Amino acid sequence: MVNEQQTKFWSGTGGEYWVANQQQMDNMLSPLGDKALEKLDLTTVTHLLDVGCGTGTTTLDIGAAVPDGGRVTGADLSVPMTEYARERATQQGVANVDFMQCDVQADPFDAQAFDAAFSRFGVMFFDKPVLGLSNIHKALKPSSQFAFVCWQAPNKNLWHSLALEIAKKYIDIPTPPSPQAPGPFAFADKDYLASIISSAGFSDITIEQHEQEIELFAGMGIRDTAENYARINPAIANFVGDADEAAVMALIDNLAEGLSAFHDGHSLRLPSATWIVCARS
Repeated sequence: MVNEQQTKFWSGTGGEYWVANQQQMDNMLSPLGDKALEKLDLTTVTHLLDVGCGTGTTTLDIGAAVPDGGRVTGADLSVPMTEYARERATQQGVANVDFMQCDVQADPFDAQAFDAAFSRFGVMFFDKPVLGLSNIHKALKPSSQFAFVCWQAPNKNLWHSLALEIAKKYIDIPTPPSPQAPGPFAFADKDYLASIISSAGFSDITIEQHEQEIELFAGMGIRDTAENYARINPAIANFVGDADEAAVMALIDNLAEGLSAFHDGHSLRLPSATWIVCARS
């Protein structure tokens, strides 16, 4: 099965967690996604593809920004996240967006169906990234805009690496088979990133570095922050779900201690580093 591990996580506990914590995750990621969205000229868009739309926030925001008559289609692998996105659009009475639960790598779109594409951290999970990006390219009309944001290296993103080092004291976390294995940091290497975008058929490629402090778990104390963080990473989440209570509490205690230096009493604030990517089909 294509993307079997990603499908299992995002249509299981991972997707369910994001639905339950939609506002918190959007607070963290929206400022970074906005940097990529600024690269698109939405004034000319008639139909935009939002790749990895998750719970629908980016799709709904873009839908409000495109001209009259413009449409936005959100596509995501996750069943619970896509269903929740549809519910949000219906509740808000938004008529110019729709959502597809699909695997962008395995389920090609109609050729030249869109004149722009966007993604907020939704393109790093392909097990065949050139194929996934090629399907996006084929779905775009010639010379269409494509902009996305993805993470740089883990050691530049303490929101991930700091807590993962703490968790390794309790969990046997396997090393990815390669730095480009599907996951949040698959596109960390700039040269590799440029090569796969080009191989997928895109041109006029620009990759800009962006660093920004991000806020996680606003309104939570350090203990609740640690407990919630433990559910973001699949390996830690599986441990929390399967281990005995004493082992889980020890892990949470250590996470709380390790993250406390970055907690301001209201939220967790950590540095992040991303690539802001823009290209044309």
